[in-house]
Amino acid sequence: MGQNTVLWPSDLPPCGGLCYGWTQPLVLVAGIVPHNDRDTKKEEAETTIECAIADPRWRAVQDKFSSRPSIIGMSKAPTSKDFLPTFIMNGTSTGQSCQLVMYQRHRRQSMRFYAFDFTELDILPSQGSVHDPSPLSSKNANAVFATDFTRPRGTAASASQAGSLDAEVLNQANFAQLLADLVDRQLSRGKPNADRPSTPVSSTPEIPAETPSTSSQPSETPGPWRRGCNSIKRSFVLARSISTTADQLDVRLEQGVYVANEMPYVYHDKSRTVTSISKYIKFHNCIWLVLNDVIIGVAFGSFLCENQHILAAWLEYLMQYYLVHRMKLALLWLNNWPAGLKLNTELSQFYCHTLIGVVSAWGWLLERAAPYFPALIWAIGIAGCCGMTMIVSLFSDTLSLFTAHLYACYIISATIFRQQLNLAGSLWNLFRGKRYNVLRNRIDTWDYDLDQLLLGTILFTLLAFLYPTVLTYYALFATARLAVMMIHAVLDTATALLNHFPLFALLLRVKDPLRLPGGVCVQRSKKGPLLLVSQPAPLSSIFRHYAHLAGRLTTHYHPLRMLRQLASGRLMTPIPRSAIRYNMIPVQPQKSEGSAATGRT
Repeated sequence: MGQNTVLWPSDLPPCGGLCYGWTQPLVLVAGIVPHNDRDTKKEEAETTIECAIADPRWRAVQDKFSSRPSIIGMSKAPTSKDFLPTFIMNGTSTGQSCQLVMYQRHRRQSMRFYAFDFTELDILPSQGSVHDPSPLSSKNANAVFATDFTRPRGTAASASQAGSLDAEVLNQANFAQLLADLVDRQLSRGKPNADRPSTPVSSTPEIPAETPSTSSQPSETPGPWRRGCNSIKRSFVLARSISTTADQLDVRLEQGVYVANEMPYVYHDKSRTVTSISKYIKFHNCIWLVLNDVIIGVAFGSFLCENQHILAAWLEYLMQYYLVHRMKLALLWLNNWPAGLKLNTELSQFYCHTLIGVVSAWGWLLERAAPYFPALIWAIGIAGCCGMTMIVSLFSDTLSLFTAHLYACYIISATIFRQQLNLAGSLWNLFRGKRYNVLRNRIDTWDYDLDQLLLGTILFTLLAFLYPTVLTYYALFATARLAVMMIHAVLDTATALLNHFPLFALLLRVKDPLRLPGGVCVQRSKKGPLLLVSQPAPLSSIFRHYAHLAGRLTTHYHPLRMLRQLASGRLMTPIPRSAIRYNMIPVQPQKSEGSAATGRT
């Protein structure tokens, strides 16, 4: 775009007068002061503009512009043959033509605005990518003007001084209607007082710096009270790392704090800037999510409470049949040479009797706890008053509790399997004449004695004959552990969807796409002039944070990663809730603390 390009309001009634707006970075006309005499009325129009920009509503947004609005030219009413008005810029000849680009002046109440990028739903500041200073939509718009052969071109010197469609131009277009309303308000009051001193608006009023006082300094709390608070905080952090329900309570508390902090700003801020509109969308999206979560939770909780006895009987059957009876049959089947595979008899019987004892003991506990299953289901249904996410979190914790014996058997079998792999690696170094150097953390060459080689051969023989038995029982409980983790993954994904689904943004996208702009483009209208059109945000931008969630889930539960963990005998754990959670309140950088490892089973 160059100096011959003028952004003109499409909703401006055709009339003659003095045009006011900006000349940098592009010439943008915000409105017209209707006057016939250009020379005699220019001073009064300038005084009107000065009074308008001295209004507190304009001074609240004036820091978004590098220059002040002023009288930039004159317009003539279109004739019967011409559709567009004639614009004559100050300091140019009457015959010099210009390219008009029509744009829409949005009122602040409509919450519509122009923007290059969609940034309304960036919940985590750390996930905001560093954008190019010249956005892609800006480059596309400038490319349209560069290839427009109907647009007059100047010399090389004028081309070097040409402006570009950047964020400041869009801010000028967004606040053009506000400036026009203030100017019309000054004109409706009558002739402005020329003797009134114009209020300087180039600088905001200075706020005196707060001097530190003794009252603002935090008072030292007593030692027992501080130790008690720290212990409660550590206990809550530990509970969050172990229990999904505790983490969901923290999410709900965080949402409540966010709503309480943002409510005064959202409902009392009248500037309606891009930032305030973004906060408006985030605020109402959070409220809608909580309300819909509670509605779904109450409905599903009522179903659980009304059918607690039927569901309890069904739960008892599933627990006893699949988690106890079927696991005993699987262990007995492995002990009887499954599929013709001859295992070590003594080691297999040790595995079978030990693990069956663990499963039988847990089955006895489940049988004693079965009369309390209706009360458990009723309590989960009552928790639906806090939302469907609370029910899903309680389901996740209940699943971890009911499958604790499988997790214990998995830890036993995985530990033995991993130790055998470590022993096999040590014997591999022994037969190659190598040794691990602990001090230098490397493999060095070493000469072994004959007795050491004989001992290594004996250990390798034992390892080779016992490894199939250890592998068989490890595969059984690793498969069971993987199945439980997949259920946890489904529940965690459902919780993340309910906590962060962009419901309000989607409804805005359907109701009024211009309130969620995703870029601008320049189009040729049917009547001839160019139009600056706001493009609605694509659905991929609205669900951008779900792409981050999907990426984290697929990375943690990637088949190759799971296979690597299975082959190496490392413990498989569900994804930490902190990895799939978005903080509503911006997190301040703190000192590095030990990350709490997930303890869900």
